[in-house]
Amino acid sequence: MTEIGPYSRPAALRAIDGRRREARLMAAVRRDLTAHVGGAPSATQRLLIDRCAQLSLHLALMDSELAAGKALGEAAGRQYLAWTNSLSRALRQLGLKEAPRPSKTLQQHIAERRQ
Repeated sequence: MTEIGPYSRPAALRAIDGRRREARLMAAVRRDLTAHVGGAPSATQRLLIDRCAQLSLHLALMDSELAAGKALGEAAGRQYLAWTNSLSRALRQLGLKEAPRPSKTLQQHIAERRQ
């Protein structure tokens, strides 16, 4: 199994088995951000969501190295700040406010009342 680290290339990240912790983290970020934009992201939003998932994984892996007591060098510290800033900008492009939830149709409301 390929070792995944903070500096893994995008091709290695795409090949992550869905059962791995890293894949679950990326799926959770994608799921949460997809819901945040209303559940049906545009092509542009999908690309931003994927970028946010990759950046979140890189940052989480670096956070785990820091938590394990591994000292980061100056270059790694700059990389961490760059990834953090990139994630912040991508999230800002998606929007800080959650998309409004679609209103229920009359049929959905009646079905809920019957249950």
